Amino acid sequence: MRLRSRSRVIFALITTAGLIACGGTAEDAQPADRSAEDSAVDEGQEPEPEETRSNSDADADDAADDNDASGPAADDLLAEDGSWTVLIYLMGDNDLERFAVGDVVEMAEAGSNENVNIVTLVDRHPGFSDAELGPLGDFDGTRLLHVGRDELIDSFDTGELNLGDPATLKDFLVTGVNEFPADRYALILWDHGGGWIGMGPDDTDNEDLLTLPEIRAAVQDGLDEVGLDSIDLLGFDACLMATLEVASHVQDLADVMVASEELEPGHGWDFASLEVLRDRRDVGAAGLAVELIDTYAAQAAEFKTDTKITLSALDLAGITELEGALEDLAEVLSEGDISVLSALAAARQAALAFGTNPDPSLASNLLDLGSLMEEFLMMETSIGPEIEAVLAALDETVIYEISGPATRRATGVSVYFPPSLDYVSDRYAELDEVPGWFEILEAFYYAGENMDEGSKASFAEEEALEFYFDDEGLTVYGTVEVGSSDSIIAAEIVYGVVDDSDGSIVFIGEEPASFEALDDGSGEVAAFYDLTALTLSDGIDTDFAFLDMEIDEEDGLWFLDVPLWYVAPEELDGDGPPHDVILGLTLNPDGDVLSEVYYEIDGEGMIGELSADPEGLIFPVVLNQYPDGSSEWVTLSEVGLFADLPSLQYDVVPLDSGTELFVELIVYDLAGDSASQTGVITLP
Repeated sequence: MRLRSRSRVIFALITTAGLIACGGTAEDAQPADRSAEDSAVDEGQEPEPEETRSNSDADADDAADDNDASGPAADDLLAEDGSWTVLIYLMGDNDLERFAVGDVVEMAEAGSNENVNIVTLVDRHPGFSDAELGPLGDFDGTRLLHVGRDELIDSFDTGELNLGDPATLKDFLVTGVNEFPADRYALILWDHGGGWIGMGPDDTDNEDLLTLPEIRAAVQDGLDEVGLDSIDLLGFDACLMATLEVASHVQDLADVMVASEELEPGHGWDFASLEVLRDRRDVGAAGLAVELIDTYAAQAAEFKTDTKITLSALDLAGITELEGALEDLAEVLSEGDISVLSALAAARQAALAFGTNPDPSLASNLLDLGSLMEEFLMMETSIGPEIEAVLAALDETVIYEISGPATRRATGVSVYFPPSLDYVSDRYAELDEVPGWFEILEAFYYAGENMDEGSKASFAEEEALEFYFDDEGLTVYGTVEVGSSDSIIAAEIVYGVVDDSDGSIVFIGEEPASFEALDDGSGEVAAFYDLTALTLSDGIDTDFAFLDMEIDEEDGLWFLDVPLWYVAPEELDGDGPPHDVILGLTLNPDGDVLSEVYYEIDGEGMIGELSADPEGLIFPVVLNQYPDGSSEWVTLSEVGLFADLPSLQYDVVPLDSGTELFVELIVYDLAGDSASQTGVITLP
């Protein structure tokens, strides 16, 4: 599939010819497709238990010094001779069930032996998948499995358990350590993820979540009960969990943490990689982390879901030093130098973001800490040494990380950084403090709240929105008021069609605009729009959709987010709200679609790849602004599109001549405030 670009101030999405079908998604080749029936899983006998692990600290060799593209040196990853128990907490009682089954099959490809025990607590949903798991069949409820190579060494029906209950997580850890003693332990939590919010849900137990404080308490209580100071590796096979907030909360529970900054495709990690522990006893926590990361990248490449992946291994012993460097940075930011804080705001706009969404209420507001600090450093402020200290501490903390072409600026750790205090979740304030980062946010938001009114973003009132047409589309200009240009950190264009029936505006897209500060203290905003609209089709019906586009100017990659609603077949006659979904597309400079994944965002902020029933419906949504100024996301469709995701098609079509186009240029300042200049333009 190919879409071609236009060389303009802002690239625009156009079609080569006709209707363009979506490329294959991860659904075309998922691990769950590797049939459990084909794995010859048979019940067997449990091996003799091995000697219990001591409470010694992790081997020094577990932490590698290098973090370059080639990864840590092999010698840095070696450890003393020792066995492993890997505990996998598989929260599959939701729409990820089929992926959970596939991952158990992967575990059986590795299998336990005298060197490693692979133990998983599997919770399934009664409705999302009917895949059979060897002799266990298509079971409902929860099972504790000791997984051998192509067999189940042992299985225990626990009855339905709530894996969103921290007591269940604690009991699993205690059982795993007591029943399968080893020299080293890994605990991997598997489900939807929401970063600092936590993981979940467990659908059949009131959609219960594991919050970050609950995860910490459960693991700590389990360690206390079995007499361990910490485990060797704590992993999160879930979206968005490689945050500073998560690492700070678990830093004394494990030696190494493995997690992803960005959304994960449904296939997640490749648990067949645990085979490395069957054959070798010199693999430490860092060595296992690198194996998990490299095989995840290889599997994503195989399934063509590697464009936006991230996965990193953190030396949790380094978190204290990183927090200290952030505290030093916070101290100088608290002095309130507006030029420095404006530079931080501009760096925030330029940093790599994860879990993005055109609807700000659904965005994760997670930014890569390293790219944020690198952008901040390039602003050449007076606090360069403090920024460099943060980058140095981050480099020491990140043992190893991988990323895709669209996430190449990822450095291994993200932070929660909403654009203004208005978007900060009340739940975030209830977290235990993250030293350094909380103080940075306080300094930033305090400066914004107390910024002088004359310095805030504003357009020159006497200036009207200027525009002109050419063969490629529409270019618009706006002028910013004298005195406010220094505080402006970002600009964008939003466009929509005027509804003649009631005067409301149907917004169909937004794109970055350019801003240039002028010598007199004013500034000019400019943007280009190619006068096309995005449509989605199931081959029967076609609907207009909203398009949010960002561009990586260096690599020429386009990142397109398309908000959607999904309604499952059993929900079509109900009154419940639809599921919020984002279609994420990445295109290369030639317009080829590099990746295409549908992600669902639930009401608690958990995100994971959408498992859609083809008989369900997808509704593209647009932002509708009413004459009184209020707005809401709505669908223009009366029937929806069948949710056979691989078959959905999209196209960009030109707007009709004579259309009344509403155009809004928006600028944002340090305070999180915005100003706009608007115009209604009739298309020739």
